[in-house]
Amino acid sequence: MRHPLHESFRLPAVFDALRAFVLDGYDPETGLEVYEVAWGKCGSLLCGDLDTVLLDSSPDISDPSELGYQNQPMEIVPFVYNGGDGLHYGWAVLAPELDLDDHPCVSFAPVDDHAVWLGDNTKQALENLLVGSMASWKAWGRAQGQTSPADDPRWTELCRALGLHPDIGSADITAGARSKRAIHPTVPPGWRYEPTDDGIGVLAEAAAFAPTAVKVFPSWDVAHARELLAAGYPASALCVLKATYPEREVVETMRDAYQALGRTLHVERAEAWLRQNP
Repeated sequence: MRHPLHESFRLPAVFDALRAFVLDGYDPETGLEVYEVAWGKCGSLLCGDLDTVLLDSSPDISDPSELGYQNQPMEIVPFVYNGGDGLHYGWAVLAPELDLDDHPCVSFAPVDDHAVWLGDNTKQALENLLVGSMASWKAWGRAQGQTSPADDPRWTELCRALGLHPDIGSADITAGARSKRAIHPTVPPGWRYEPTDDGIGVLAEAAAFAPTAVKVFPSWDVAHARELLAAGYPASALCVLKATYPEREVVETMRDAYQALGRTLHVERAEAWLRQNP
């Protein structure tokens, strides 16, 4: 299945399986909303609510809400939302032109300095969301007399349907499915990966980076990024832009760098950001 708001992005197979699990037996004629059906199947076991845009066959086509936050990395495509503070979990789509079967996953909130690792792929991310719900229960819910998430019958059904094996004792995942780890994407031959302060980084063909190391300082303005872009180094331009406060001119230049890299998904998301941050 393709993402309803981003036709160029193919959803990983395990998420398709999750979608099929949630919608199995759903009849729109009952009058139930999709979010109600999702809650009935998953509750808050995945540390939040599944993005109903990814479940509904005729979704709201308005701009993604997370892009209303100025510091939202364009590469994060959410699939679960945690709550009012903007915390969400999603795919870190570093190079959509590769059309990979799956992607590393992260957790991120607008109050964060950077995104953190959630899983090397979607299956691991879903497992760690279950681990995160257990960690939250141990931190807060148990003292309030709440039932353990692992004792919820939906836990067993979800794990069986998707082949999930959450490591409940994992020290990597804390309450709210947070970690202290950075993502480590696979780098194809002839490509290069540069970590950046947003926790996402830049992955591109080596030729898209400047031949000499680019020193990045948060105080730099967009002019240096435009020089790199004009010289044919859009990946290095992105490294500079990711260290710069996301004002309109910065995001406009990001959009141009994504365009130069052939990243339709990121161009669309940058344009959605610009519409929501006038």
